[in-house]
Amino acid sequence: MKGLLSWVKSNLVKERPEMFIKDDSVRPGVLVLINDCDWELCGGLDAELEDKDVVVFISTLHGG
Repeated sequence: MKGLLSWVKSNLVKERPEMFIKDDSVRPGVLVLINDCDWELCGGLDAELEDKDVVVFISTLHGG
């Protein structure tokens, strides 16, 4: 997952990366699912991804 987060930040996030990444992880308020399972249950940043794994980022952050 560490490599994927770095790649996403460098290649996909075009504006306000601080809304997605904080330090070396996702910001609090961003839910990460690996194959429909919370990434914390899969090892978090240390989770090893395999071919055909599906990773979803869901923001629970919103304005007032």
